Amino acid sequence: MRKNSLRSLAKRRDFELVFKKGLSSASKYLVIYARPNELNWNRLGLSVSKKIGKAVTRNRIKRLLREAMRKVLGDFLQHYDFVFVAKKAAAEGKLENFIRETERFLQKISHEKSSDCIHKTL
Repeated sequence: MRKNSLRSLAKRRDFELVFKKGLSSASKYLVIYARPNELNWNRLGLSVSKKIGKAVTRNRIKRLLREAMRKVLGDFLQHYDFVFVAKKAAAEGKLENFIRETERFLQKISHEKSSDCIHKTL
């Protein structure tokens, strides 16, 4: 298995834990949630409502979100559960938009993670 493999977040309970106990950030196209997990890999859950469009549109958004996450993760965070909730504007979004929003969120997480370490050592 690759170092930073990405698996699916599938169980309702896992989604609920990420929603309730995770960090979140909203942007034009997405609401992104993240929560540390006890696993050796990252998991990604996607929520794309029927309000966004027909199946073709929803599946396109899901493919783009998975690809954006793969491109951004690289050597980044391990052991996290992510949930991406697409907003209505996501139907017009492009891969570059999703990559940019994902990068911003991951930077926010890494900043908060490093500040938590600083506070714990003080």
